[in-house]
Amino acid sequence: MKSHCWIWNVSKINKKYFIEQLKTNQMIGQECGYNKRINLHYLNAKSKKNLINEEWYIWDSCKMMLIDIKKNDLIIIKNIPNYDHFTIVRVIGEYRFNFAPKKGNLSHFLPIETLGEFYKYSKIVPSSLLRVLNREIHPIHMTRNYQCDTVKNLVLQVNKNPKITKKSANFIVQLWQWEVEHLGFIGAIFLFIIAFFQVASSIEGAVVDFDRFINIIRFW
Repeated sequence: MKSHCWIWNVSKINKKYFIEQLKTNQMIGQECGYNKRINLHYLNAKSKKNLINEEWYIWDSCKMMLIDIKKNDLIIIKNIPNYDHFTIVRVIGEYRFNFAPKKGNLSHFLPIETLGEFYKYSKIVPSSLLRVLNREIHPIHMTRNYQCDTVKNLVLQVNKNPKITKKSANFIVQLWQWEVEHLGFIGAIFLFIIAFFQVASSIEGAVVDFDRFINIIRFW
């Protein structure tokens, strides 16, 4: 069976408990778990027309954990352990509900194995993936096929060389990744063009053939 890839969001308020569950119990949690009625098994058995507003929101946000996410699917977790990193895990079991009101509102869980923590600006992380991660706001979202291929390739590379996840790209590549992540591809090109002319104009005696430069950009 073909495995899928998912992007996982967790809020700052639950980040500490999320990391605790990830590190200690090898489980990843999702939010909206503020009472026992929002067990996804209970909501799934209940007639959908009878769900109240809060139950509809929880079901719509987290139903993938019960219905769609399968064993061996890969999940890329944003901003864990911190903003400059993300974590990739593999699902190894089925959905569990664990209501712990004193620990925050994480109550929906999936058992996983951690495959690696990745520095965002590592030389193996493409800027296109960073752009997708930065823009994703849903709690859980399935990636497209080509994005999933990227995630699977990262897993293959970390299996061959676990230390590669922390190796930074050179300054130019790292700067490019950051710009594409936050500005998009077109914005990054525009900023690089501005930077080029700023550097060129600051060099005494530098002569820039603007028309030739534009032709090079178009060809590229």
